[in-house]
Amino acid sequence: MTFLILGSQVRASLLLLPIELILPVLGVLLIKTESPIRGLVYRSFLGSIAALIYAAVGAPDVALTEVLVGTLLSAILYIITIRACYTVLIIYPENFEITEVLSNEIAILFNELHLQVKYLRRDFEKHSTNYEEILSETTLSGSPHAVLDSRGMFIESSILLQNLKTTKYFEKKSFLVQLFTTTDNIMTGEQS
Repeated sequence: MTFLILGSQVRASLLLLPIELILPVLGVLLIKTESPIRGLVYRSFLGSIAALIYAAVGAPDVALTEVLVGTLLSAILYIITIRACYTVLIIYPENFEITEVLSNEIAILFNELHLQVKYLRRDFEKHSTNYEEILSETTLSGSPHAVLDSRGMFIESSILLQNLKTTKYFEKKSFLVQLFTTTDNIMTGEQS
């Protein structure tokens, strides 16, 4: 009788072995990935497979906790974080009007990089040429920022500017505003 019980436990363990071997692979993929979206997918699969294993070995309470906290809650928090990182906040002066044409141009430019655009109106009178001070006043962190005025669009991140310049839309050279990262470039008229 003991041999039958022991034999069925060994068979159950052998059936779970291929599933258990997926866990380290997913863990390595999760650590190595540079894409937040792929990381979310890997983390969700990792939690789901772990919950399946917990349920199979007779720990349904741990499996339920893994599904609720490890998979669902972490996925929701991760999605919120990713969404915040994929939004560009463009600050513009109160006396500057963003036309529909300009707004569409900006949306199309950032859309190619899968970035959403949000606008924030600010008073520029105190420091109209110091973009760093304007950006430091914002309380919205996590998003890349830009300042839009009559001189062009100051992009806070040089990496974002490089990515924007590689878009198909920017290559058409029909963009309405000049993009720059330092005040020196806009003052000398150079295009960075």
